[in-house]
Amino acid sequence: MVERIRNLDPNLKLKIISVILALVIWYMINAFSDPAIRMTVNNVSVVILNGDVIERRGDAYTVLDNTDVIPVVTILAKRSVIDKLESKNVIATADVRDIEQDGSVRIVLTTDKYSSSIERITGSISHVRLRVEPQETRSLSLEVETQGSPAQGYILHDTAAEQNQVILSGPQSYVNAVRRAAVSVDISEAEKNIKSYPELILYDEDDNAISSEDMKTHKLHLNMSSVKVTATIYKTKEIPITCGSEVPIAYGYELSSEPALEPSSVTVAGAAGILDDFDSIEIPISDVTSDYLYASMYKSLKIKDYLPDGVYLTDDSSESVTVYVRVREIQEEDSEEGETYSGDAENSGTVEENSG
Repeated sequence: MVERIRNLDPNLKLKIISVILALVIWYMINAFSDPAIRMTVNNVSVVILNGDVIERRGDAYTVLDNTDVIPVVTILAKRSVIDKLESKNVIATADVRDIEQDGSVRIVLTTDKYSSSIERITGSISHVRLRVEPQETRSLSLEVETQGSPAQGYILHDTAAEQNQVILSGPQSYVNAVRRAAVSVDISEAEKNIKSYPELILYDEDDNAISSEDMKTHKLHLNMSSVKVTATIYKTKEIPITCGSEVPIAYGYELSSEPALEPSSVTVAGAAGILDDFDSIEIPISDVTSDYLYASMYKSLKIKDYLPDGVYLTDDSSESVTVYVRVREIQEEDSEEGETYSGDAENSGTVEENSG
């Protein structure tokens, strides 16, 4: 290897030596002269100072276009200073007391150490832009929403929140843009009551959820972040409907069949302990008619009037039951074989009654 170096062209040797010497000299200059160099820091947050000045006069402010974050900050200082600085040492502030007519506030940049040794510090943006407007407070009705469905044989009876109103405050334009407030409860495969504390969610005019980040940005405040919600889950059961057969019939008439009901059963819901002891709905014939019948009739009755406390019709059940009573006239004929009967309700007329 040494022999190869000795055999190199003298001019090439000089070039190599020159490069090596230049590198050594450059290193020595940088090491002893401590030149100024640049340092860049990305996404520096701006601290807003004295914002209470605006709030004390009944107004509110919001930052526009994310101008409270400086995309790039450039620092010029000696290498010995730059080597000791970190991104966390960069401080950016904007004092609201210096707000201009267009709502802009000048950003002041510095560092929390070696600030006197920094030659220059600049940001890619120089001002925070604020929107200042009146403070607004609104009361919103709290809606309770559910996700999923209860287990087979169970039904959601009711939902209730411990508080049905929430108070929203913040800048007028953003408060007025809120359409509603809601909480959501998951009732998937539930077989018993559910109690939970879901987070309150605000929705805008397009019914899009407003994120917690947007609420913070727009300075929206709720008087509570969550609320106790109870979802009442009831068991369901199919119950037959019956009617008494002791129908008062006028002299010379008789029933052509037992009273018929439509529907003959309904699905009800209630607490399991109540449903276990409830097996049928019985309609007294006195609720259908108190007169002696000489013609067929029917009458509609409200089913809920025959349900015990704590038992309810499910949404897909009929609210009314119709009782049909068919009557026919007795006709006697003398014959060797004795009496015969003929005729029915279609020949004797039909009476219709409806309950209120």
